[in-house]
Amino acid sequence: MDEKLLTLIARERGSLHDAAVFGGFGSFVAELGDPGLTALGEAYAAAPQSERPALLDAMEQRVRLLLGEGGGEKPEPTLFDPAPQGEQKPARPRLQAPPAQAVSPLELPLTSLRQVGDKRAALFAKLGVDTVGQLLELLPRDYRDRRQVTAIADLQLGVAANICVTIRKTTLARTRRGFSLLTCHCEDDSGAIALVWFNQPFLEKKLRPGRKLMAWGRSERRWDRLSFIVQEYQLEGENEGWAGLVPVYPLTAGLSNRSLQAVMKAAWQRAGSYIKDNVPADLMQKRDLLPRREALHILHFPETPEQIDRARRSLAYEELLELALVMQRAAAPGIEIDRRPTDNDQLRERFSRALPFTLTAAQSRVIDEIYADMDRKYPMSRLVQGDVGSGKTMVAAAAILKCCAAGRQAALMAPTEILARQHYATLAPLFDQLGLTSALLTGSTPASRRREVLEWLYNGELDCIIGTHALIQTGVDFRDLGLAVTDEQHRFGVAQRARLRSDSAVDMLIMTATPIPRTLAMTIYADLELSVIDQLPPGRKQVQTFAVDHSYEQRVFDFIEKQVAAGGQAFVVCPLIYENEELELGSVTAVYERLSKEVFPKRRVGLLHGKLKPQEKDAAMTAFREGETDILVATTVIEVGVDVPNACVMLILDAERFGLAQLHQLRGRIGRGERQGYCILLYTPLNPLVQERMNVVCHTSDGYELAEADLRLRGPGEFLGERQHGLPELQAA
Repeated sequence: MDEKLLTLIARERGSLHDAAVFGGFGSFVAELGDPGLTALGEAYAAAPQSERPALLDAMEQRVRLLLGEGGGEKPEPTLFDPAPQGEQKPARPRLQAPPAQAVSPLELPLTSLRQVGDKRAALFAKLGVDTVGQLLELLPRDYRDRRQVTAIADLQLGVAANICVTIRKTTLARTRRGFSLLTCHCEDDSGAIALVWFNQPFLEKKLRPGRKLMAWGRSERRWDRLSFIVQEYQLEGENEGWAGLVPVYPLTAGLSNRSLQAVMKAAWQRAGSYIKDNVPADLMQKRDLLPRREALHILHFPETPEQIDRARRSLAYEELLELALVMQRAAAPGIEIDRRPTDNDQLRERFSRALPFTLTAAQSRVIDEIYADMDRKYPMSRLVQGDVGSGKTMVAAAAILKCCAAGRQAALMAPTEILARQHYATLAPLFDQLGLTSALLTGSTPASRRREVLEWLYNGELDCIIGTHALIQTGVDFRDLGLAVTDEQHRFGVAQRARLRSDSAVDMLIMTATPIPRTLAMTIYADLELSVIDQLPPGRKQVQTFAVDHSYEQRVFDFIEKQVAAGGQAFVVCPLIYENEELELGSVTAVYERLSKEVFPKRRVGLLHGKLKPQEKDAAMTAFREGETDILVATTVIEVGVDVPNACVMLILDAERFGLAQLHQLRGRIGRGERQGYCILLYTPLNPLVQERMNVVCHTSDGYELAEADLRLRGPGEFLGERQHGLPELQAA
């Protein structure tokens, strides 16, 4: 606590817009660690302007008390203040937590459960789960029906099934691509099959001949034989019963579905009875809805598919009702902005002179739409969709110019440090020509540089700041933020955007290259205006796409060698399976080892994945961009925004594991220069649906057509997957 907070309170009095700090003044105060200020900050963020002056008065009193100032009338003691200590000299008070009985079990941290320590709590935090209540609201994304056992003879390729078999022989081998492959040759009364585990050699000792096991997974045809890829298994005599409907939850590396189920059971026993209904009882009866507590219990501990359907419908109704209310509030007129007028024609001419190319007609149209928004008296809330390479960044730069020309500041936030640095490298020279000052701020910015940048920002010496989520951390204070641009962060929920619109005099511009069907976008982003850049810059060559099975692997490697020998560069992308990121981290490392030592020993091969330190990622990407690396083996960390004009080949391994929109995003990383681009999808033909999806990618270059196909082939539940969708608050719906 320091005097600076008093300065911020004084600044907030001038507007009452909850905008003295980027991300919300109330939220900033609520995170300072003092329980009294936490309550005041949360109240301030939610309060109408008429009630905010009194809350600011209370904050100022609280801060002065914490600073130990003795002058003036002493504030009334609160629950968080210590008891009086006689005539002792006043000192900074020690804060006391509220009584334990005042906290609902739903609000307790996960570490209050016996099964969750600090390490496991950190894993749950990656899923956005910090409290017992948040865990109970984490809905299963699927169910495994173990009530029926499928005979080996009745298995269908690519269809999930539950089998009961006897082990006859176990072998452990290493594949050409670097995987360890554990194979169990098993049988039942109807036939024989090979059960396969990837990168789990430690299971060899457990899977002994003669033992019976139940296994859940999918059958595939690999190497001209029928294999069963095991997702989960249980040996006879182990643990509790296997049969039933088993919920499958969103996971992260280090957290298994079985361990999450155990924690969920403990959480329900601790706090399930405290769950309350949000929908009025008469409306629940009218719509034949289950009480919230009963619906959640069914979804976590189901007995029949029919129960699951009704429970989901009940929670979906509640979510959509809440969404309708949020959008109704968002549609109401927000606060007015006292805008300083700017000459749009003059700004457009100034911007065009600074560019080394001519804007497309689509870019010009979207800039006109944005400028019209920024001339209105209410804050802008606009989503700009543009296919890969359509020039969204230049549209954002034009918006930043208009904001700064009006005397206000702008921020551009990117999801990764690689992309933030790339934006800065592209935009800083342009801003210099336009007479604007800019700086970069990321999590790896040195402390001394960070202090310098934050001081410039607070004093108004910076026009625009570019960075990652570091921009919304405590201590980042703007003199007068006028425009917030978020790139590929349309994952922000509707409620968050609605709060920004109603509480802050800041224009919001959200950019995305993820192709979303227009009808779906209009539903999901109903609180945003929508602009589409539906035109690519002239001269861009269409990437040629080919889908082949693993028998073509050597021919593909020969083709890459030929392209690299001619001066080009290549990406080799490995998949990330949602259930087990650590497994795939081993995969990308193994692929790198094989390619660098066996396949391309004379070429410079680099490695890039999400587990590298920021400086290591930056070094790997810089080496590839500057031509010091010929081939870059990477995970989908390269999906968003990476720009290497000389890259002409994109090999995607196990392409069947990717969504169509994601394949299109990856394909957009190549063919950005003068060389012809080639995208090669190496896949396993599991079933006709996989084949159809690969054909769609090969014959469709329009991202929006692909998105429609993805929606048709996979359905909205898959299209709006945990990693892609913009409505994290809509789980059941």
